[in-house]
Amino acid sequence: MARQTVITYNDVLDSIRAFSKGLEQSKRFREQIPFFQSWYYVPELDAVGPSKFIRYKDMTWLEYIRDHSELDSRVAEPVLSKWFKRLEEKSAESIWVRQRVDRLLGQYGKTVNSGSKFSAPIGWGLMGEDKAPHPTNIRAAINTGDANPQVEVFWQAFLGLSPDDQKTLADRIINRKP
Repeated sequence: MARQTVITYNDVLDSIRAFSKGLEQSKRFREQIPFFQSWYYVPELDAVGPSKFIRYKDMTWLEYIRDHSELDSRVAEPVLSKWFKRLEEKSAESIWVRQRVDRLLGQYGKTVNSGSKFSAPIGWGLMGEDKAPHPTNIRAAINTGDANPQVEVFWQAFLGLSPDDQKTLADRIINRKP
């Protein structure tokens, strides 16, 4: 099946909105979650979507359920690479985006596929340019295997906070404010 791929970054934003709507509306669509392995974050919406869905223009969850086996999975990376860069595994950005995916899927009792990869807009976050406000305030743990488990739980919770909440919490800890 030849389906039109996204042409503009705004098409991607529309596709992520449609993906989120599909999760809300369809249990059958949510059953597709284990098959999604490549997730894309858009700071404008503070939302994520899988490449298998968001690469197509005007895709609906119903069309995806009906046609997913016929969709060409090889077109996602070249199409989306115009606007996105794959995040390095275990980088602060990758951890942050994974938590966004975990939070979204957790609402439906689902978890992210263990082999998942994460991408974000080129120039986003700690990758160099200052195009988006988050997660510029966070850094990855140096060696989490040696950390106290309670510290690691706290750190992972901290990474899941919005940048404003991270700043507020850091100020409270540094200044010992109640």
